[in-house]
Amino acid sequence: MALFIAIYLLALFCYFHTRTGEKRLYRIINKYFLVAMYFSFAVFTFFRKYDFVSIRSLMMVALLFTCFGDVFLVFDMERGGDFFLAGNICFIVYEQMVLVKNDYGVAYFGWTFPVMAIFISLFIYICEKRKGLFKMGKMRWPMTWYLSSIILHGLIGLAMAILLRGTNDMLMGIGSFLFMISDLILTAYRFVLGENKWLIRANSLTYFTGILLIVLSMA
Repeated sequence: MALFIAIYLLALFCYFHTRTGEKRLYRIINKYFLVAMYFSFAVFTFFRKYDFVSIRSLMMVALLFTCFGDVFLVFDMERGGDFFLAGNICFIVYEQMVLVKNDYGVAYFGWTFPVMAIFISLFIYICEKRKGLFKMGKMRWPMTWYLSSIILHGLIGLAMAILLRGTNDMLMGIGSFLFMISDLILTAYRFVLGENKWLIRANSLTYFTGILLIVLSMA
């Protein structure tokens, strides 16, 4: 596992450069290598440690959608976003199942829904009142739905990290929260601030670190 993490982090360090470099092919190869690493680790760990008929199967479905999202996002943002949306929904259901299984019912994580609604309402309000801030065009409503899913995914992950301290599921919670942060950064990069190498590197750092923690939570 130490070797896997070391190679993964080295590939991530390289991605900081290829992601902002001029050679698109290098960026694609680098990203797909990272995707292949996290997904193959998840598949190997799942079949080695877990029964096929278990809640972990839902996590694998979520990771599969995430993997497809990563693959398609390079060429088609809308199709990649669809896969990530499906993955977020699966993650949300899985996280709730884990919390309930550990005797933490809706009373413990129900706060995540109104907090998400407040963020999305604020986003819609800003889009209406300051139309020039978010340069989304026809992507506005798809992004609204996507942001709803990733914010809820990340907030329930935060609840997991707080409630399940000292467990592997805490790692997943932290990873899910970083996943959310990465997409908020990506939204700012694509639709508000524009080209900024450090911003897109921050997106890569939080996303690939987050997904690494999620798959490591299976080990």
